[in-house]
Amino acid sequence: MTATASNFPLTPPPGCNEPLEIPAGRAPHPLRWRKVFRILRDLRSSEDQVDAGLQLVDAVGGAGGERTFQRFARRPEGRYLLRTRPDLVSLLADRKALAAMPDGSLGRAYLAFAEENGFAADGLVEQNRAFEREGGESDPHRQWFWNRFTAAHDLGHVLTGCATTPEGEMTLLAFSHAQNPQRGYLFLLALGSLGTLTQGDVQRRHFRAWRAGKRAASLVTAPWEQLLSWPLAEVRRSYRVGDLMQ
Repeated sequence: MTATASNFPLTPPPGCNEPLEIPAGRAPHPLRWRKVFRILRDLRSSEDQVDAGLQLVDAVGGAGGERTFQRFARRPEGRYLLRTRPDLVSLLADRKALAAMPDGSLGRAYLAFAEENGFAADGLVEQNRAFEREGGESDPHRQWFWNRFTAAHDLGHVLTGCATTPEGEMTLLAFSHAQNPQRGYLFLLALGSLGTLTQGDVQRRHFRAWRAGKRAASLVTAPWEQLLSWPLAEVRRSYRVGDLMQ
């Protein structure tokens, strides 16, 4: 069975279109310039560029994150996932289960990616939780959503072929901003572009990645738990995602 934007791999059971009671989200915090400048000052000496990027997104603030959650919660697939709350983080951490998946599957490709880069499934999630604790705990629906959204970042690397190099991260960021616009993403893209203004090929790649994100089916409600066992090529075809680094 092929997953498309309008065809959920597992048909949501009756009742998923019923209203789901979700508490109001916290008001978005304003752009915190002092924190932004401090992070930028320390960026070059930072040993963890990804952590610095997450800090910048948090410091820039804005309502983009809440809008992403609301789009997710409005869709039948999103409400189904919010009701069932599958644990994607634990599944991605289960390397034995991933290794048992078929050759050529998304799950096997993710496992190879994680082992090659020495990544743990909950690494980014833990960093993101630290920012959430700093800003105050959110409700269980949003906690679950952001844990899932953050864990899926590395699946995005696998789907798009973007490496974990600075250029690969910027290319994936352009794709992600097209799918889920956020002020922090735009700030990072603008910051990254400052060093590549004379590199037309890089600028064109970022634009192609943004345009690819616009054309692709939304990944925010993707049922990753089912898609992990599918052939990677089939997932790419179904969600209209190609190798962005070619």
